[in-house]
Amino acid sequence: MKKQLLALTLLTGLSNSVMADTIGTYFGANIWQSGVDGTIKYNNNASFTNYEDTYNYRMYAKFEHPIPLIPNGAISFSNVDVEGSSSGENINLKTVDFTLYYEFLDNDIVSLDAGVTWRQLSGTFQENGNEHSFKGPLPMGYLYGEVGLPMFPLKAFAMVNAIGITGDVYGDAEVGLSFVLNPAYVLDWSIRAGYRIQQLDFNVDDVKADATIDGVFVGFEGHF
Repeated sequence: MKKQLLALTLLTGLSNSVMADTIGTYFGANIWQSGVDGTIKYNNNASFTNYEDTYNYRMYAKFEHPIPLIPNGAISFSNVDVEGSSSGENINLKTVDFTLYYEFLDNDIVSLDAGVTWRQLSGTFQENGNEHSFKGPLPMGYLYGEVGLPMFPLKAFAMVNAIGITGDVYGDAEVGLSFVLNPAYVLDWSIRAGYRIQQLDFNVDDVKADATIDGVFVGFEGHF
């Protein structure tokens, strides 16, 4: 009877360990100091190039599970609101991402995720009292990776969402470092900092964009 209880205890501990490694929820938010370089045109008439750096944000959540063949899921919301150097100039760009991905590597040294993202894009820009809006769905490829050392709280990470179809290109990438504050607890917290860049080269609803939005960011991430 004691042997059976010992075996059951070991099995339960092993099962809990496996579940802890394969089931998880991540959530976080970043503050992004971003500026715009390039041009935006409406019906090939108006072009705007001078914008001030502003603080914008991104919020996200990821859900992972151990069920084979069923992808993990993530959702992200990002807002960019940039004022022009002249009165009445403004760019506002909102994106909502729905991502399905698989974990191809997941250990203490390297993790690698890959999948697809459905990005819902909506935006407006203003000039001389005129406001032009545009919106549309964007299917994108998704790639995320982390590199670290066992028992060391510092990791390097990178994330890319990108699409290129018939000459239109939309790229969104982050690279940075993550420092875990309380590893091995039920709820892990980490501070993340890095650099984010969006490359816009598309034509949607008569709005032609050829611009770069980039800058440094800092944020946090929780994991349980």
